[in-house]
Amino acid sequence: MGSGDGRVAGPEAWLESCGKTQLAVCVAESLWRSRRVDLLVWVAATSRASALSAFAEAAAKAMGADPGDDGESAAARFVHWLGETSRPWLVVLDDLRDPADLAGLWPQGPASRVLITTANPAAFTRAQGALIHQVGIFSPREALNYLIVRLAADPDQHAEAAGLARDLGYEPLALAQASAVIASSALSCHQYRDLFERKR
Repeated sequence: MGSGDGRVAGPEAWLESCGKTQLAVCVAESLWRSRRVDLLVWVAATSRASALSAFAEAAAKAMGADPGDDGESAAARFVHWLGETSRPWLVVLDDLRDPADLAGLWPQGPASRVLITTANPAAFTRAQGALIHQVGIFSPREALNYLIVRLAADPDQHAEAAGLARDLGYEPLALAQASAVIASSALSCHQYRDLFERKR
């Protein structure tokens, strides 16, 4: 988890920031663009207060609820509405730290999809019906494929892509940053490796 100023707390916390939110964005965008969901709600679930705020805002937009209602009652009405609506929906609970923060507010229903990102998968049990996918580092092949796809516009930038992936420890966030820099510049993977090594 990050520190209060947004920085990762230390080397041991790196894998907690390995791209879970980016994967959730990708899933949500895919479902939205394919029109498999009619309602998409993104909740920063770092605390009960932030979840209440997101649910209250969603209630105002989806149900026309009074945005002046207190957060608890607005959120409860919205979750109840989700349980009854036939509209297909997705609720993303991003960076959920403590499942207890959502006591009485777990979204569910006949048209439901709930996607949770968390650094604490042990807090979820099969009894809750959770399907858990651990997100860690890429394999060497996945990392190389990722770089090649991200840099598809200019194959000349692929030079030493496998070496760059290795240098970055196959970490999804590091590869995303590197590929963004390379794709928006005239650098190649080889040149980025040189810059990375000098700075390190």
